[in-house]
Amino acid sequence: VNRNKLFDCVLVGIVTGIIGARAYYVLFKLDYYIAHPNEIIMISNGGLAIYGGIIGGVIMLKIGINKALWVFGFGQLITILGYALLAHVGEGSDVSPSIWLLAAVIIAEYLGAGLGTAAFVAFISAKTSKAYAATQFALLTSLSAVPRTFCNATTGYLVESLGWENFFYLCTILAIPGMLLLFKVAPFNSETTD
Repeated sequence: VNRNKLFDCVLVGIVTGIIGARAYYVLFKLDYYIAHPNEIIMISNGGLAIYGGIIGGVIMLKIGINKALWVFGFGQLITILGYALLAHVGEGSDVSPSIWLLAAVIIAEYLGAGLGTAAFVAFISAKTSKAYAATQFALLTSLSAVPRTFCNATTGYLVESLGWENFFYLCTILAIPGMLLLFKVAPFNSETTD
């Protein structure tokens, strides 16, 4: 592969990805943007998870899928602690957390989610058979949503009994087994194979 052509493709992909991500975000809030058309070009106002996916794709070109799963997964795990910090600063305190701290935590989480999703989708894509790619991809992505679906039903009770800060610590601890599973399914120093 010609590196210059690859670089050109990545550059065009980033620019069109950002424009497409912003257009996607604007379409879902079209009424607002019709009333405020000058804000359509403010890419910092939305679509951060999509930008994270674009950035993740670029980084994966450099480091590979397996390493990306580790790095981005660890990033997602760490961003949960940002919410624990927000809960700690705000809970039982007369001083509310800084709006900048809140913004930083939200931005980190959305970018982390985009990065992690990019690595996860690339990993699933690499593991599917070319003959049955659509079916296998649909099944694997559907299966990945099952734990989230069942856990969502109980989170309110957990927050009520543990409090927000301890809830986010629990979420961090519960993310560790998924990271440990990477030793088996995506060793850090090996390339993804069929």
